[in-house]
Amino acid sequence: MSQVPKDTRTPAEKARDTAGIIGSLKHEGYVPNPEDEAIHQRAERGEITTEEAIALFLERALERERKALARKRRQPG
Repeated sequence: MSQVPKDTRTPAEKARDTAGIIGSLKHEGYVPNPEDEAIHQRAERGEITTEEAIALFLERALERERKALARKRRQPG
């Protein structure tokens, strides 16, 4: 018995959806960088799942937040 693909969208539909998501993120202040693009590409190639990609992005965001808070605490005020 053959398995049904998890995502039945065509490549064009996937590209359109991805472009829409990136457009929304950019509107909210997201700035693409090589590290984030690499994660997107790994997910696109199926090397990691969407859940793993989200976890990586969350981990990176939390690290950026920790660094920002540390810088804020060090500033003379």
